[in-house]
Amino acid sequence: MLIPRCARTGIRQSWVWLLAAIFVSIVVLIMLQLRPSPAHVKATWIWDARIISEQSEEIIAFAKQNEINLIYLHIEPTTIRPQDYRTFIQAASRASIRVEALGGDPNWAYVANRGSISELISWVKAYNRSAKAEEQFRGIHVDIEPYLLPEWKKDQDAVVKQWMKNVVYLVAETKKDSDLRVGADLPFWIDSVHVPGESEKVSNWMVERLDSITLMAYRNHAKGPNGIVDIVHKIVADANALKSDSVVVGVNILKSDEGDNVSFHQAGTAEMESQLAILEDELANNPAFAGSAIHDYESWLHASRREE
Repeated sequence: MLIPRCARTGIRQSWVWLLAAIFVSIVVLIMLQLRPSPAHVKATWIWDARIISEQSEEIIAFAKQNEINLIYLHIEPTTIRPQDYRTFIQAASRASIRVEALGGDPNWAYVANRGSISELISWVKAYNRSAKAEEQFRGIHVDIEPYLLPEWKKDQDAVVKQWMKNVVYLVAETKKDSDLRVGADLPFWIDSVHVPGESEKVSNWMVERLDSITLMAYRNHAKGPNGIVDIVHKIVADANALKSDSVVVGVNILKSDEGDNVSFHQAGTAEMESQLAILEDELANNPAFAGSAIHDYESWLHASRREE
């Protein structure tokens, strides 16, 4: 049976459109595969902010050498001049390093001490208003750790309730008229604590409200029982369904009295980097995994010098 010419033309046009659609799809897939994925966070804490006035160049050089792209920098308004913060953050910005304002105390968990949180937020916002874009803090990062309080063992639920209220306050006040990120340090076992009277894990509650959490997963090996991956994988898995790039995994190189397995102090920086690479490989397919953090800068620097 002969197919009419108009029908043959229609068939040819359909095939042309189909082939074009397939070609475009292939090109898009190739472009998506070739497009570089966002770099993971590699962070560190600077607790003694006095060093930024005299060691700024050294800190930036160390950060570049070790691919650090985020610094949690402690705020000390009475001892550090705003100009010192401006100079340091500008140098960090030139090296593509973000700086977040660091503050915290276990007592910040109490609603009665909310004033300290307010003071930190107010100081950072006032500082940013007077600073150039490249001199500004990019976020506020808190280290509260209420489980260090004696009351945690006596009435954990009461402490958790107040802590949660202060986190809500922290986020709301920080986000008012600003694009500052808000993050917090949390222990790796926080998923074992539940919102008082509910089945929700405190870890999930925090992930939903904060831009990121930094888990203090202080172990000196990535794989195996009680290794870094083992103690964080549940929180990361939960966070996958809640928020991308929300979980930074922190390790320790500070000398510790808690045992050899909680710090890379003895194993050294090369072993730490090796284990962090394994951690990256193990968690790479988790949308919530945002990168790693090393506690802290000065301990890391001293360990590096010891190995020279």
